[in-house]
Amino acid sequence: MRQRDRSPGHVGCEYKNAQGAGSWTGEDLKDLIELMVHTGFRISDATLFDMSRLQGNNVMIRAQKNGHHVFAWLPDRVRDRLTARAKLHGWRPFIIGQSTRLETVTNVWRRRLAQAFEAAGPFEQEPTPHRFRHTFARRLLQDGNSIDDVAMALGDDPKTVALHYSACVPERQERLTRMFKKAYREKPKLVGISGGRKQLRRGRR
Repeated sequence: MRQRDRSPGHVGCEYKNAQGAGSWTGEDLKDLIELMVHTGFRISDATLFDMSRLQGNNVMIRAQKNGHHVFAWLPDRVRDRLTARAKLHGWRPFIIGQSTRLETVTNVWRRRLAQAFEAAGPFEQEPTPHRFRHTFARRLLQDGNSIDDVAMALGDDPKTVALHYSACVPERQERLTRMFKKAYREKPKLVGISGGRKQLRRGRR
């Protein structure tokens, strides 16, 4: 691939693959980002995405050990963008060039995203493609879904999800704070000594 313009305001490049020559732009990046934000895919899963995983508005995001599949739901606009993309670029619409090697394909898209981040920045934290997976998890948690369900969608352990994402859900901490306040609003009061032992009784102060 040959980069077409290195100016910060421009995101695009020229390419040549089995379908012919063309130009990749910010709209192509938008397709990839939409897929990651709505599925929680890592960049490797997104760039090697196969349209056979799309069934209507549902995307199969992983197979479980028990043989069941976990699906994510896509809005019509995202489904339509992927469908249109497949008509132009083939059944694996994010493959660039002739190579289907994971490292090659992923690195090309990482460079394109880095160029977009540079044009959109600066950011308080260094942006990476993994941030779109964080957005997926945070949206689900903030909407009140359980950590267990979100962990299933991500393919992660619930403890890992709780560790990394609980801070993204202020409502969760508010519930914990109310629980602690309720538990400790009554303090034990000394009421007497019996058999050499102090006896305590719960009571309001």
